[in-house]
Amino acid sequence: MANYRTEQRRESPADGRDVTPLMKAYPTKTSAPPRPQPPQPKVTLISRRAVNQWLYGLGLVVAVLAIGALVLFFSKPTVVIITNAMGATVYLDGEPRGATNQLSRLSLPGVAPGKHVVRLTHPEYLDVEQEIEVQYGFLPIKVNLPLRPALFTLTIQTEPLTTVRLDGVQVGETDPQTGSLAIPQVRVGSHQISLQRSGYLPFATILEMPESNHQLAFPLHLDLNGYWKGMVQEQVTGKSSDFILSLGQTGMTLSGLWEEPPPSPTKPPRAFPVTGRLLENQRLTLERKDETGRTLTFEAQVSVTGRDLIGTWRDDKRTGNWTGSRSETKPSFSTLPLSTATPPPLPGSLEPGPRLVTPPDLPVPPVTTGPDPGLASPLARAQALYEQRRYTEALAQCDAILKQDPKHSGARDLKRRIQKSIEILKSPPSEVSPTAPEPL
Repeated sequence: MANYRTEQRRESPADGRDVTPLMKAYPTKTSAPPRPQPPQPKVTLISRRAVNQWLYGLGLVVAVLAIGALVLFFSKPTVVIITNAMGATVYLDGEPRGATNQLSRLSLPGVAPGKHVVRLTHPEYLDVEQEIEVQYGFLPIKVNLPLRPALFTLTIQTEPLTTVRLDGVQVGETDPQTGSLAIPQVRVGSHQISLQRSGYLPFATILEMPESNHQLAFPLHLDLNGYWKGMVQEQVTGKSSDFILSLGQTGMTLSGLWEEPPPSPTKPPRAFPVTGRLLENQRLTLERKDETGRTLTFEAQVSVTGRDLIGTWRDDKRTGNWTGSRSETKPSFSTLPLSTATPPPLPGSLEPGPRLVTPPDLPVPPVTTGPDPGLASPLARAQALYEQRRYTEALAQCDAILKQDPKHSGARDLKRRIQKSIEILKSPPSEVSPTAPEPL
């Protein structure tokens, strides 16, 4: 039902109207009946003891994580060396730590943080070194150190049948035909190479082996150091004279003393300084002056054995031939007494430099003044006849030896030298001077 309220109406006293409030009915709001509420859950309060346990557990977890992080951060890492060779020795700060495995790796655990020097060595590779910096951490540190090959082939080119030594160790002989020798597995770096052949000056030098196959050529010089005795013959008149040549050699430079028989037995031999050079193809040239100051030039071919000289000589008016043979001892002129057979020593300015002498090819008996029947062998008698320029008798002696022993190498060599000397002496002159000859 609607509720009403009254409004009083009042009359103004002036007009006498009734001001009694009239009752008016106004509708009013009414509240809805309350709805049923769902049941509220029962709140259970956590005890203080449980809260403390949870806090203690959380703090323990945080502490363990913090300690683990510190341990991982400040731990000593493992350094892994990676290279390209198996069996390479690894050095850490100068101390060996092991060799690389089949995978060309090596692990170095527990390396202290800081700067370190890692070095790798291998017989077949060049050493390599690198500085690394290690920091705290748990993850391994990888270091790549590739190695470069260190062994290559060295080829030597020189005279045939030359003995080659590398760092003092004999490595072989050069080929008899090509004169070359290949030396494998030569390490990169400095090496000493030495060459030696009978009849030639020994050769030694320091070479640098590069990081590749290498080829070197070393020319050897004939060893002309020593004494030479021979004969000089003028082409036009046929006049001949003996000489003794004391020759010294430094490289390709020659110097020494040329001696000729004295004018009388009581006087010393005539001596003339001589200089020259060793040329290519086993040839040499010498120059000296005579008493009048005239220059004589001698050119000669050295035999294969290095024991004979055969050539020509000339000055401004004359030409001729000359021959010489090596003597193991100081020879003398047969016309001199024993007391005067030794010539004066070489002047100081003409003394040759340091000599490099190789062992002689064959022992040669000393020269005598005549064929002594008491000599030890027929070859010695033939050699003595050859030294006296008695070529016909020496050739007959060699033929007798070869008739008994056709394989006698000494007799064959001597016969070849005699025949060559006779051929040179019988050869026509290349140039004849129209001027009358003068004495030597």
